[in-house]
Amino acid sequence: MAAENVLATQITLGMIGSGLLQYLKNAKFLPFINDHSAAINHLVLAVTSAAGAIGVHTAWSASSHSLTITGLSAASMAGGAWVWAKQWAVQYLVHKGAFGSVSLPGLLAQTAPAPKP
Repeated sequence: MAAENVLATQITLGMIGSGLLQYLKNAKFLPFINDHSAAINHLVLAVTSAAGAIGVHTAWSASSHSLTITGLSAASMAGGAWVWAKQWAVQYLVHKGAFGSVSLPGLLAQTAPAPKP
């Protein structure tokens, strides 16, 4: 049953991450994230796709004041990188399909006339 839901899960996670980016681009309290902040926009997509793809597990023990992190073997990290790349690709495509481009060219590129030969 889980194998049939993998694509739907990836698309759903992609929509959540893309929706978050679109919200941040329109948020007044973060003016540096907008339609023209290409590097930041792609960073947000990379971080949200990693959050949706990589399975690092943590457990906090209040009695011993320790945080245990598991799931970090070389094999799991390589597999995680592959899943992260797939999730980023799905999320990028979902964003382009649902909201349009991740970023637009800068204002100067839009308003400057083309040079005449």
